[in-house]
Amino acid sequence: MKIFKLITHLSAALFIVACTSTPPVQNNSEHTQPTTNKAAEQPHQPITAVISALLANCTQAPTRPTLENDALQTFIGEYCTTTSTNKQLKLIENIKANALWPNDYVVWFDSLTWHTENLRKQKITNFYSDSKAQKHEQQLLELQRQLIELKQKLVDIEKQRLETSLSENRTQ
Repeated sequence: MKIFKLITHLSAALFIVACTSTPPVQNNSEHTQPTTNKAAEQPHQPITAVISALLANCTQAPTRPTLENDALQTFIGEYCTTTSTNKQLKLIENIKANALWPNDYVVWFDSLTWHTENLRKQKITNFYSDSKAQKHEQQLLELQRQLIELKQKLVDIEKQRLETSLSENRTQ
């Protein structure tokens, strides 16, 4: 969970810096395409507000901002409550396809995808590392059991030697 929190914070910081250093895009009505997509018709909040909402929800902060865009609000709620990186990647893919998002949102979705994919790779690596560690632990336990058996055999041999030596001394 610490890795997820670190990735989320890193993503937020990256986009806050990117948003403050990127000049605003002028909306030229000649190039605007009409759309019937409900989410695209909603006004877009600054990306910093969206990232803040994600951080507040994922870190379970006491106060969580509400977004004007219902699709984003639902996305953040579902993204933060699942531990499945596959499901998170699917959620990102779906929200991206849901609307014509401003460029800063698209960059944020791409970054979130990248961070989630990296988290997924780390989880897989940890799984295999844990499996190897368990296998090694089982091998060590088996070796320990064998060592105990050998020690017992040595004790038995020494006992038998002493008994033999004692009986020889009695007969003499």
